[in-house]
Amino acid sequence: MKYVLLEMDRILRPGGHVIIRESTYFVDAVATVGKGMRWICLKEKTEYGVDKEKVLICQKKLWHSSNTGSR
Repeated sequence: MKYVLLEMDRILRPGGHVIIRESTYFVDAVATVGKGMRWICLKEKTEYGVDKEKVLICQKKLWHSSNTGSR
């Protein structure tokens, strides 16, 4: 799973979105990895309101190193 997410991160442009609809367990695991890649992740319920399935919406941010003043 993490290799697929890394490939998605490579392909996605900053500001791009990923929408994943899967079981709650899988969505939680993807959200954890996504936050580690500095994505903004938001979990939502499905239209059926079933607890065993969720929708995960993630956005890739543009981030810079914190060391910008040492040139």
